[in-house]
Amino acid sequence: MSSILVFCRDCGRQVPSSETEDQLCLDCRVRRSMTDLRDEHARLWRKRERYRSHHGANVAQISRQIARVEDRMEVVSNERRAGELLQRELEAARGQRYTIQGV
Repeated sequence: MSSILVFCRDCGRQVPSSETEDQLCLDCRVRRSMTDLRDEHARLWRKRERYRSHHGANVAQISRQIARVEDRMEVVSNERRAGELLQRELEAARGQRYTIQGV
C-alpha cells in the first residue's frame, strides 16, 4: 500500500502521510515532546555545576534528579524508529550540558 507524500509543517521534509500526525513527521513530534525535558535537564545540570563550584556542596540529590529526567526521556516506545529518535534526543541533551552558556 502506498502513501501520499506530504510536507511536514515544521521541518518541511516530504514524508509519507501514514507517518504524520497533525502534519508533523515523527522526528518533529519527538523533538517537540522532548523540549520541556531537555530544558529541565539543562536547568538541573547548570544547578549541579553551580553547587559543585562551592567546595563541599552535596550534589548527590541533584544528580538523582538529573537521572530521573533522563529516565523520563527514555520513554519506552513501540516504534523502533521513535525509540532511536528518543535516544538521539537524550544524547543531544547530554551533549548540550557541555555547551551551556551563561544566562
